[in-house]
Amino acid sequence: MALVMKTRSIQTDRLNVYVFVFRIMQTTESSEQGIYLTSIKTFEKKKIPEEHCYGNCRPVTEFEKLNRIGEGTYGVVYRAHDTVSNKIVALKKVRMEREKDGIPLSGLREISLLLNLEHKNIVQLTEVAVGKHLDSIFLVMEYCEQDLASLLDNMSSPFKEAQIKCLMLQLFRGVQYLHERFIVHRDLKVSNLLLNGKGILKIGE
Repeated sequence: MALVMKTRSIQTDRLNVYVFVFRIMQTTESSEQGIYLTSIKTFEKKKIPEEHCYGNCRPVTEFEKLNRIGEGTYGVVYRAHDTVSNKIVALKKVRMEREKDGIPLSGLREISLLLNLEHKNIVQLTEVAVGKHLDSIFLVMEYCEQDLASLLDNMSSPFKEAQIKCLMLQLFRGVQYLHERFIVHRDLKVSNLLLNGKGILKIGE
């Protein structure tokens, strides 16, 4: 989801610290034997204990990828099985190919925002999962069965007036929730409007 914050100076300061930490982490090296951190001062290599490799995030190995369901501007999305909770989730891999200084500030801001958003008409980001490589960052989100664009393309008959009103009301409620928190969605289109099995519309990426 492409999001813009109008007034979030406190969170920006906190995210700047995260960016600094990620830039320092670029001095790490990973191998089959483990992950090593190179000291900036002495250039000594020190192995990071296995229990500290993932920080407070869950390892992505706890999620079983079932199939690829889409690819957006910011990453590839998979349908996955959470082996711990036994739930089906959407697993979005964050694109890091062009990043040289760790995860960008815009990405950290988006993650921070989504983790704090809670509305039935907005796709919920539940947590962040990571792999052993610094560019292996995954967003764990609730899974929706289909998007409005593919549904419109494959419908045998158009939506009825009552159905259109129902969908539009849900969309307006989600947008209102975002605007009340000074957040603007810059890419609202039918492919970013998702529907779950209960017919609830959710604003996505």
